[in-house]
Formats: sequence, C-alpha cells, structure tokens
Amino acid sequence: MKTRAWWDRFGRGGADKGGTSGDDADVAKGGAAVATTTTATMTTRKTEIKAEDSLASLSAVLGVDEEAEREKREQDEADARRAEAQKRERASREERMAREKAFAKADAATTRIQRLQAVFLDVPLGVMDFMSGKDSTPGGEDLGEEPAWFKLPMEVFDKVTGERFVLLDENDKDDFLKVQKSDEEIVRQPGEFQVPVIPYPFVATPGSYVRLNLFEPRWLTLFSKLIPCKDEEKEGATTGATDEEGFRKRRVLRGLDGRQKIDLNDLQIIDAYEKGERTFDIVPGFGRLPEDEFLNTNAFGAVFRGLDGQIAGVGTMMEVQSHDVVVDGRLLAVCAKGKRRFKILRVAQTEPYIVVDAVPIEDDEPTSTSANEAMDIENAEKVNEVFELMNKVDPYYMEAIGLTDVSKKDVQGMNEFDLANVMLYTHPTLALKLLASTDVAKRKRVIQATAKNFKRAIELGFTSRKSRLLFSAVNFGTVFAVGFLILAIKSALDGDSSGLDNFQDF
Repeated sequence: MKTRAWWDRFGRGGADKGGTSGDDADVAKGGAAVATTTTATMTTRKTEIKAEDSLASLSAVLGVDEEAEREKREQDEADARRAEAQKRERASREERMAREKAFAKADAATTRIQRLQAVFLDVPLGVMDFMSGKDSTPGGEDLGEEPAWFKLPMEVFDKVTGERFVLLDENDKDDFLKVQKSDEEIVRQPGEFQVPVIPYPFVATPGSYVRLNLFEPRWLTLFSKLIPCKDEEKEGATTGATDEEGFRKRRVLRGLDGRQKIDLNDLQIIDAYEKGERTFDIVPGFGRLPEDEFLNTNAFGAVFRGLDGQIAGVGTMMEVQSHDVVVDGRLLAVCAKGKRRFKILRVAQTEPYIVVDAVPIEDDEPTSTSANEAMDIENAEKVNEVFELMNKVDPYYMEAIGLTDVSKKDVQGMNEFDLANVMLYTHPTLALKLLASTDVAKRKRVIQATAKNFKRAIELGFTSRKSRLLFSAVNFGTVFAVGFLILAIKSALDGDSSGLDNFQDF
C-alpha cells in the first residue's frame, strides 16, 4: 500500500506487467495533446511572420531612415500624378472620339436631308392662291393665319454712356435726334425666355439639321459662350480671370483632333469687336445686351427671313450637336439639330446679332399615341412612294443627287415636322403655318396631303429638273415680254401709236 501511494505521488500507474492504469493513460494522452497544440501554435506564429514585420521591428529598434521615407513619398506622389495624367488622357481621348462620332453623325444626317430635299425642289405643290401668290394648304385644312412678321430696326450705340437706341427714320440715318431708348419697361409673360437667333432663307423645323461655318467675330464669341466649356478649354474664361491688360480672358475653341484651335485671346479682330472699334470692317459688338440668360445653354434660335428683311414670328430652338475647328485659328464648324418651337414676342436686339424674347409653343391637348404613330407610318409610306416614282421617271437626276440607294429607312420614324423639313424646303409659307400650328392631327393630315400632291405633280411630268427648266423658260419669257412692253410704251410716247417703228427696216 505504501509502495502504491509512493508511485501515485509521481503520477505513475501500478498496472501489472509494466502497464499503466486508466488514470495514468488519460494523463499521458492529455500531455500529448498539450504538446501537439503548442507545436501547432508555434508553427502558425512562425508562418505569420513576414519580411515587412521584421523590417518594421528593426526600424523601430534602429530608428526611421528619413531619406528612405522621403524617397518613398516622392515615388508615391509621382505614381499618383502619373496615374492622374493617364486618367485625364484617357478621358480626353474618349471625349474626342465621342465628339468625332457626334460630328460625323450630324454632318452625315445634314447631307442626307439635303439630298432628300432635292427631290422636291421646284416641284409645284398643287393649288395656289393667285390672290396672294402663295401655296394654299393641301387637303383643305385650316392651319390658321400666317404668323406675324417682325421688322429689324437699325440700332445705334452710345459709346460714352453705353446706351442703346433705335433709329426711327431709316431714310435719314444722320439725324440722331430722331431716336428713342429701346429699354422701356416690358411686362414679361410666364415661361418667357431670351435667345439669340440666326435668320435663314428656309424654315427650320424640329428635326432639321444645319451646319454653320463661322468666322465673323460676333459668331465666334457668341458660340464660345453658348457651347459649354470643357476643362481644357476654359483658360480662365468662366472664372472671370483677366490678362495683363485687364481684359477678361476668353475661351479657346479646340478642334476634334485636339491640335487645331481658335484662341480668342490672341485675335486682334476680337479685341476690335469687343471695344467697338472700326479697325476692321466688322459689325461692332459694343453695347450689346447681357448674355447671362443663354450662357452655356448649347442652343440658339433659327428663324425664317423673307426677301424684305423681316423675320417670321415663329422659330425653332436648335441644339448644338458637335463643333470642330476646320481651319486653324479661323473657321469654326457647328452642327445643330432642331428640338422645339417658340413664338417671338418682341425683338430685343438687332446688332451685333438678333436677340428675341420668346415663349414656347405647346400643342393644344395630347392625342392618342397609337393613332399618331400609325399616321406617321402612313405619311412615311406616302413620301417613300414619291421616291420610288422619281427613281422610275428620272433615274439620272436621282443618281446626280446621290439617292440611288434611297430606301424606306431614310424616312422611317419621321414625324410631321421631319417630313415637312424634307418636302417644304421651297414652300416657306406652308412650312411656317405648320410650325405655328398646335393641332397635331391636323398637321399630320396636311403632311399626308402634301405628299400626295407632290406625287401627283411628278406623275404629270413636273419633276424637279423639268420644273426648273419650265420656270427658267417662263422667267425668260416674262422678262422678254416686259422689255417688249417697255419698248412699245416708249415708242408710243415718241409718236408711234403702234410702237413698231423700230421694226420698219426689217
């Protein structure tokens, strides 16, 4: 018993034949488990130790190397600057590619529309009101009265006071006593806005494409303010920065390739324009109205100007699609598309460019969308019938204007304004009434009747080429008849009632 107790004090078993007891076995197993766990922990800790940790511990003991830290910071900053520069370069390249794509698309659409318009040039629309000499509305629809017309008054600027005056008597331009101030109190209407407009010899409608080639100082400075600035084009133009002489810095217009540009700060003609000097033969820009309302709007107005110089009372807001510097330092090309209509309330400014006060034109009431879409599809089919007929009766003309590949896709999805832009290029009276109309269904019916009238005229032989020859012959005959009549009247006044004395020798 004493021997057993002595062995138990040392944790040893008393089993027979040198074996161990159950309790001793458990203790042995426990000891082995603890040993295994300790070994695994040491292995894990050994694998988690990294070189950076060792270096950090060593730096903590020896101290920080300031030179190495400075070089590391400079390297990180250089990497950040390089990454930022690469990011800007990628963004700039993507933007140039997007601009090139937009410009090419708008330019191609403009060219295509002009070719489609050539099919209807000089083709008689049908019934004409001989009392007014203007086309009557096809289909007998009543589109209302013709829009109002606005006369563009001559303006005079006082360079000392900065006031703007309107000349009352145009026949006596030297009489500066007959002027009145044009900044009288005006009652504004709800939704009224101010926009610069460009007169055109045709009626621009929503969906119309136009391309402008600008080189005059007034247009370069205007469009440099209409088109939103990019970061690389600001050059202080939107921050109010000034140059050495105290003039406000202007924008740098850049081309699609990123190399060609128009720097408005380096052009003397722009300085002369802004100061109102007559150094160059240009329209001075001194004393014009504030331009904050249409700054960075990317839009301008297009209005029709008649032969008498007056502008129509309705127009279309054009949105700039893209622009490009096509001649380095001199020529800016702008592609724009018609978006929405407006009605002119008054002419606010004439020089250096026309600015009008206007309100949007809205349709009377919404109509069925499905019915409108069905009518648009039917109208497009009627216009396509005209193209198919022209390909049959005058294939030479269609080849000359580049429309041998004309297809239904050319007018697919076009609404009444798009089709009016194609067909009514040389019929401004009807186009203006259509532009001012607020009845959607009536406009669509008029377009369908117009397409039918054009097809009927071509079936009768009045193609674009033949109509042009016919009009030329009629004009020549009219001139000859007028000349003969004048000769007859002159001979009668000289004493020969027959007016044929000059032909007695023949």
